Amino acid sequence: MKNFSLGLFTLFLLLTACDSYHLDRMPVLEDYGNADLKAINIATQKYPRTSTNFYKKGLILWNLGHRKEALQSISRAVKMNEGVGEYHLFLAQTYVENDSMVAAFDAAKKAESLGLDTLALNVLLADLYLQDKKAENALTNIDNALTKDDANAENHLRRGKILLAMAKPSDAEQSLLKSLSLDKENTEASKALADIYLHRNDFENALVYINQNLSKTPKDNDFLYKKAVALSNTGQATEAIGLFRQVVVQNDSYASAFSQLGTVYYQKRRLDSARYFANRALKLEGKDIDAMLTLARVADRKKGYWVALKHYEDILAIDSTHVPTVEEHKKLKGKIAWLNFLSKNKAAE
Repeated sequence: MKNFSLGLFTLFLLLTACDSYHLDRMPVLEDYGNADLKAINIATQKYPRTSTNFYKKGLILWNLGHRKEALQSISRAVKMNEGVGEYHLFLAQTYVENDSMVAAFDAAKKAESLGLDTLALNVLLADLYLQDKKAENALTNIDNALTKDDANAENHLRRGKILLAMAKPSDAEQSLLKSLSLDKENTEASKALADIYLHRNDFENALVYINQNLSKTPKDNDFLYKKAVALSNTGQATEAIGLFRQVVVQNDSYASAFSQLGTVYYQKRRLDSARYFANRALKLEGKDIDAMLTLARVADRKKGYWVALKHYEDILAIDSTHVPTVEEHKKLKGKIAWLNFLSKNKAAE
């Protein structure tokens, strides 16, 4: 850990005696210790009107893990000198660390309005815009960040996530592959690629990334779940059931795994098990369409037609365009109408 001696810090006190000290000479996020905090406290007491001292104190506090105190210090620096973009950027970062996202957005936009154009600001704005569901703005900022550093795996990952939010999986795929080429251990990029391939029904490519990661982390629940999905869609239902069960044993609140268990058991005509796991999924996630569809199908096969109809209608209330439900709902209504017709004719005989 880097520590400044009090002798060296005397020079810093002289340099920061006024706000004319150049910010580009200020140390950025480095490792600081308690000795540095003690020295900067002396500086703020000796020069209480010097904003750079409070900026530096905020940096030290932040790196020591004192997030709220860091926010107080940088807030004071901003009040003393509102025209420094770097102050507003650091203020935004501390707001993020303190879960004040609206305030973070305002501070980041203020830094931008002051002409600050740094990699850190681009990345922060990309994250904040994405969280605010403004993916186009997020993309602009992450592209700006990549013009400054194209070899940053995390920023290519960010770009992939933004493009996925924009429903552009093919473009996202290229960014995610770039991220992995720069960092082969980037698990998030692997997971996102696996999802793209699963959604595309390209189970062969999905399993490449899934198996690579499971070889390193064999108990990773997300990858176990994704592998089970791939297997269940390639006719390997028994193996898929074993993996889905492993997932829910490790995490009994993994709703989608319970839902998929219901689906696979229905495919194997084990109707009671299908209904059990679909109900478990719905207790965890009340609007799981796959689980509701399983319950509708089970009820239909068990001749509980009105129960099945209700399940189908519940799904359509959530998504009126859900193709399997639209088709099966129509067939079931036709079946009920035919049975009613037969029943009336029999009664008339």
